[in-house]
Amino acid sequence: MITNLSYKMNPEEIINQNEDQIKSRILDHLGKDFSNYGFRNFALDKMASELHLSKKTIYKYFRTKEELIRVVLIKQLTVAYREVVTIVQFQSNVIEKLMNLSNVVEQYYSVFNETSIERLKQKFKVLADYVEQFRIHRIIPPINLMLRDGKTKKLILDIPDEIIIKVFTSALGAIAKSKADNFSNYSYHQTFRQAFDILLNGILTKEGKQLLNYKLEVIK
Repeated sequence: MITNLSYKMNPEEIINQNEDQIKSRILDHLGKDFSNYGFRNFALDKMASELHLSKKTIYKYFRTKEELIRVVLIKQLTVAYREVVTIVQFQSNVIEKLMNLSNVVEQYYSVFNETSIERLKQKFKVLADYVEQFRIHRIIPPINLMLRDGKTKKLILDIPDEIIIKVFTSALGAIAKSKADNFSNYSYHQTFRQAFDILLNGILTKEGKQLLNYKLEVIK
C-alpha cells in the first residue's frame, strides 16, 4: 500500500508489480481520494496518469467506472462497520467508546456524509441507495445501542437518539463539505476534533462531562 501520494514509482518498480499489487494500488489511490474529498466525479484519465498506468490496465481489473467505485465504497463501508462494532462491543465505559468512535467518524465522514452520498446518487443511484441503507441499517443501530447504554448509566442526557445523530450529522457534515477547499489536513483535523468535543459535551450529563474531562487529562 502506498502511504505517501507524493512518492513517484520508477518504471522498473511498476513493471515488477504483480496483478494483486496493481489492483491494490488502484483501490488505495481512489480510497484516499474519497477519504479526502468524498465522492466526486473523478476522471479516469487523470487517475491512470497519476498511477502511471494505462486506462486499459485499469479496465483489466474493473470492467466499468461504476464497478471500481462500488468496490472501493463497499470496502470502506465494511471496514468502518467492523470498527464501529468493535468499539461498541469493547468492555469500556461509554465515554471511551464515544472518544474512539470519533476517530472512526473523522476518518470516514468525508466519504459517507449526506453531501457525498447525494453526489453519488446523481451518477450511480443504485449504489448510493445501497450505501445509504447500509449506513441506516448497519452503522446506526450499534451507535444507538451505545447511546442508550450511556443514558441508562446516566452519562448521556435523555435526548432522542435520532436528534443526537441528526445534530452531529449536520454539524460535522458542514465541516466535511468544506474540507477540500478551506482546510489543510492538520487544520481539518483540529476543527473536526473541536467540533466533535463541543457536540459531545452538549449531550453529556454532569457525570459524563466529569468522566470525559478525566479521560482527556489522562491522554495529555
